[in-house]
Amino acid sequence: NEMLSRRDNARTQWIAGVSHDVRTPLALILGWAEQLEQDALLPDSSRQKATGIRTQCEKLRTLIDDLNLTSKLEYGAQPLRRKDLRAGPLFRQLVAQFCESPLAAHCEITLEQEEPAEQTVLSVDEALMARLLENLLNNSVRHNPKPVNITVHTRRAGERFCLTVADDGIGYPAAVLAALNAAEPAENAPHILGLYVVQQIAAAHGGRAVFGQNTPHGAKAVVYLPLG
Repeated sequence: NEMLSRRDNARTQWIAGVSHDVRTPLALILGWAEQLEQDALLPDSSRQKATGIRTQCEKLRTLIDDLNLTSKLEYGAQPLRRKDLRAGPLFRQLVAQFCESPLAAHCEITLEQEEPAEQTVLSVDEALMARLLENLLNNSVRHNPKPVNITVHTRRAGERFCLTVADDGIGYPAAVLAALNAAEPAENAPHILGLYVVQQIAAAHGGRAVFGQNTPHGAKAVVYLPLG
C-alpha cells in the first residue's frame, strides 16, 4: 500500500509539474495572439488567424487544467475547501462569470432557480463548483456547430439539491454516454475529460452526475448534491 501511495503521489506531482511548465509558454502565446488580434494595422485575414490561435490556446489551457485537477481528485490530493454558501447567489455569480467569457458569445444562457433551491445552503468548495459548471457550459458551446440555448436550472428533490444544465444542440454522442456510464474506461473511449471532472467533483462532494439527452434534442446533465 505504501508503494502504491508513493507511486500515485509521484504521478500526481509529475502531472502538476508538467502542467506548470506548459502554462508559462502558453500564457505568452495567448498574450501575443491577443495583441495581434487587436492590431488594427494588420489585415483582417491575419487578425482572424490570431483569433484562431487564441481560441485553440484557450482550449489547451482548459485541457491542462482539467488534466491536473482530475489527477488530484483521483488520488485524493485535491483538498475540499468547503464553505456554507446559499445556492441562489452562488449560481447567479457563476453564470455571470461565464457570461463574461468569450464563449458566451456563442450561446444564450437562462438561469432558473426554484424558490426552495435558491434559499438552500450548500456545503461546497466554491472553486470546484465553478469548475463543474464551467465544464458543463463549455461542453454545450464547444460541441455544437451553431449557437445554442442553454438552461441552468436548480431545484430541491427530497434531501438532495439538483443542478441541471441542458441545451438544445445535437446532444451527446452515444459513445460519450456509454463512456460516462461505464464502470471502467474502455480502450477506445472518446475524449470526455471535462465531463469526467464533473463526475469527480460531484463525487467528492458526496453527490453524483447523470448525463443524458434533452427533449426534444440536446444534451442534459443533472448534478445531485447532498444538503447541508
